[in-house]
Amino acid sequence: TIAAMTAVLGSPTNDSGWVDSFSIYGTCPGPVIRGVHWDNFVALFTQAETDFWTRGVPHFFAWYYTGTPPVLATTEGLEIGDTLEALNDFYGGADLVVDEDPFDPTGGYWSYDLVGWTGLWGYADGTDPDNIITSVNGGRGCGE
Repeated sequence: TIAAMTAVLGSPTNDSGWVDSFSIYGTCPGPVIRGVHWDNFVALFTQAETDFWTRGVPHFFAWYYTGTPPVLATTEGLEIGDTLEALNDFYGGADLVVDEDPFDPTGGYWSYDLVGWTGLWGYADGTDPDNIITSVNGGRGCGE
């Protein structure tokens, strides 16, 4: 996975190596986690059991994207800087939820199909259709 991402994004700007799962990334599926960064895009790897692999096998399980560089979009075309209205155009329906940010009541939180490990989620600068998406993340990620 890292080799494939490097082929597209260039060399990583940081690699944490394998660290304790209670780390700068939050409380992650453990016992260890690895974060590989390409500026504002972080790929997370674990050896815990996930929907993607069994326990003990290092594997990619989540990602965080908080801005450029690099310039990235989802397969549907959603990018940071798009509006919540655009998010609804791309992913609208029963699986899309837009709500108040649980950590900042002035901001917005959105999720799409988080029932599975392959869902998307992120933050916006509010909850109205014209508010701007500030992060796009994939997988269940790590908790606080």
